[in-house]
Amino acid sequence: MNKRQFISHFFRLNLSSYLLALVFIFTVNWLQVEIPHFIQKAIDLIDDPTSAGHEQLKFYVWVVVIMAVSMIGIRILSRVYALNPGRITEAALKGDLLHKLNRLPNSYHEKFASGKLISIINNDLNGVRLFFGAGFLQLSNVVFALSLTPLWMWRISPELTLYSVIPIVFGFVVFRMGFKRMKKLHVEHQRRLQDLSAQLMNFLSGIDLIKSQKMSPWVSAEVEKMNQLLLRCRMKITRIQTFVMPVLDYANNLMKVLVLGLGGYMLLNQNLTLGEITAFLSYSVLLALPLMQLGRVATIYQRGMVGIDSVQTILNAEIPEQDLQQHADADRQKLRRATLSVRNLSYQYPNDSRPVLKDISFDIPPGKKIGVLGSIGSGKTTLVNCLNHHLDVPAGSIFLNETDITEMSRSDLRRYVKTVTQDPYLFSATVEENIRFGSGDGEVSKSQVEEVLALSQLAGDVSRFEKGDQTLVGEKGIMLSGGQKQRLSIARALLMPADLIIMDNVLSAVDYETERKILQGLFARLDTQSVLVVSHRVSALEYMDEILVLKDGQVIASGSHDELLKTSAYYRETWQLQQYEEEAAAC
Repeated sequence: MNKRQFISHFFRLNLSSYLLALVFIFTVNWLQVEIPHFIQKAIDLIDDPTSAGHEQLKFYVWVVVIMAVSMIGIRILSRVYALNPGRITEAALKGDLLHKLNRLPNSYHEKFASGKLISIINNDLNGVRLFFGAGFLQLSNVVFALSLTPLWMWRISPELTLYSVIPIVFGFVVFRMGFKRMKKLHVEHQRRLQDLSAQLMNFLSGIDLIKSQKMSPWVSAEVEKMNQLLLRCRMKITRIQTFVMPVLDYANNLMKVLVLGLGGYMLLNQNLTLGEITAFLSYSVLLALPLMQLGRVATIYQRGMVGIDSVQTILNAEIPEQDLQQHADADRQKLRRATLSVRNLSYQYPNDSRPVLKDISFDIPPGKKIGVLGSIGSGKTTLVNCLNHHLDVPAGSIFLNETDITEMSRSDLRRYVKTVTQDPYLFSATVEENIRFGSGDGEVSKSQVEEVLALSQLAGDVSRFEKGDQTLVGEKGIMLSGGQKQRLSIARALLMPADLIIMDNVLSAVDYETERKILQGLFARLDTQSVLVVSHRVSALEYMDEILVLKDGQVIASGSHDELLKTSAYYRETWQLQQYEEEAAAC
């Protein structure tokens, strides 16, 4: 949707709240202009010596008191109904953004750093919240105040009202010039915030490297550069807000001088009464508030427009057509225990001139255990990311039964294919919560959690933790060792069943003996499920039904462990070298 449709959608979402807010805001402004009217009548009765005049004076005083007290309650209601839509819109947008980001392919996320996306969801969305909340409240106040107050002033003295308008018109001309400049600066400010957020995210992700390589001074200098650019932009905005945007306030002060001078002259000539000049001065004060608020309304409007543009870069991003068409339950059942077939798969990254994978073909029927052996840079991870459609693979290369995976939604494919990566991501939560993540608390029993902990050879470590499986693992699992992180990610993958589990070098941080125990337990648990284990260790693949040897993006040999020892010199040399390393480690 375009910007106009976006704004219209969320106004309709909160229409009832906005309508009630308008009623209460109008009532408050009507009471504000009526109170000086009754004050005028009361002042003009002060010199009346009659008892009827005194009674009338008391009546006007009580009317003013009741109106003032009523304003308090009505103003509170106006704020509640005007500000709530901003929070409702913010909550709805955060849900929409998270849902959209989860559905967008990897190619989209490669264009935007995580820090920029976080800045949009936090900083830019605050501007949208203010636009639909405080912005609506203040704009409505300004419109009603600038409509009613001059009308009541005109009823007292049209001539004095016209003189009062002269400085206001001059102030509006200067205000508009500042408004245009502010719009450009707010766009720049949001961009600077996003850049700084992205840079900080990058540095925080590599904090261990920064410390070990003593890069802190360089990092501090880089952050300071970005911070200074942001500061300079912020100072430009502040200067305009300080010297240009308050011009309407200056104009209002000049208006008060005119009212006092001309009004005093008209009072001496008995063209106005003391009550009327007092009421007129009260109206000039009431007029000052909306004029002062115009600067804030302009700032909120510009922040809101910039925020909406940023949010729409995510909401308007195109989801691949196949990801929008999910299979019906009956079709999903037909794909259960399907064979994953790879046919002449070749893959080349968009910015790379050479293919990473070359003409790869193999099948993974139900219950089969396949291993992929390869050194660093052989294309193992690229192959995994093609199989789970993390990368945009060529059509006609990978099939689930007879269905091309490029014609399936990624969410449907991942019902059957579950991937455990070599760099597991853990949340700042407990061990149990990390295992249950994505499965739903009500669907998994405590005994199932304990079972997968045992299968992943993590139960012993967890039992030694002070709080057991309720121990917090810290941000990205910082409280755990590399091997514990990997085993925890395996436990999470084993909790919910899948037809094919891909394990991408997930045992690289554990010793050989633990690796064997994990694989033996894994194969016992996954007797009817398919497994693809990717590793550079031969010991991790000895029990596989078939092993593919990958080198420079090509399958140079395939077969069982025993067969490859006889037929593949590369496999045999790798196995012998690793046997020697294992024996050396045991000593």
